Order: sequence, then C-alpha cells, then structure tokens
Amino acid sequence: MTKTTTRTRWRHVALSGWLVLALCGGVAVARALASEVRTPSRRLSAEEHLMLGRAAAQAEPHWRRRSLHSFPGDSWSQDDDFGASERGWVMQEARRRDVPVTEVFDAIDTELRASAPLLPPRKANASPCKPRPFYD
Repeated sequence: MTKTTTRTRWRHVALSGWLVLALCGGVAVARALASEVRTPSRRLSAEEHLMLGRAAAQAEPHWRRRSLHSFPGDSWSQDDDFGASERGWVMQEARRRDVPVTEVFDAIDTELRASAPLLPPRKANASPCKPRPFYD
C-alpha cells in the first residue's frame, strides 16, 4: 500500500466521522426543537407553602443522619448527599402537586429562615469545597 492510498483512506475515515457527528448533532437539535415544555398549572397556596416547609424540616434530620452514615468525617460529601436527598424530595413534591420546583424550594427556604436560630443538624450554609487528601 502506498502512502497516498493510506492518506486517502484516513481522509475518508475522518470525513465519515465528521458526517456521523453532524448527523447526531442534527438529530439532537431537531429533537430539542420538537419537544414540548410543560408548564406547571398552578402555584402553592399559603397553607401548602407552610405545610411543605414543615414537612421538609421534619424529613431533614433523616436525610442528615443517612448522609452522616454514608460519608463519615467528610462534611462536603455529607452536604452533597443531603442536597441530593432534598432535591429528590422536592422534585417528587413538585410533580405530585403540579407546581414549579422553585415553589417547593421557596417553601423550604422560608421555613428555614423563619426557624432561626437553627439547631444542629440543621444548617443554612454549605461546607467549603476542599480537595480530598487522597483519592480511592
């Protein structure tokens, strides 16, 4: 095989790769443009707002305990795991009640600020992000 033949073959392979990439990108853009964005149909009432904030406050100790058990001694990972638990609960409640996710987060935030001073394990801040001294 000559150098020119090899170069031509690799040029065809590269062109095929770019065509596949362009096709995949075109399909992704077409699907994004054709998708429907469903807007929630209502807002939380004042009673629901208060009730959801209190429900989250009651569930928070369980989420914190589970995070402490899963990541002992690593406060950043504990907060991250807690946030994932809270987010899952918020998404579920928002879907169940057909309200925007921001409404549920606002209910939690309002309750958190109203119940000052916060007693451990509750807190209204995040642990600073620090690199770990080792990686498994």
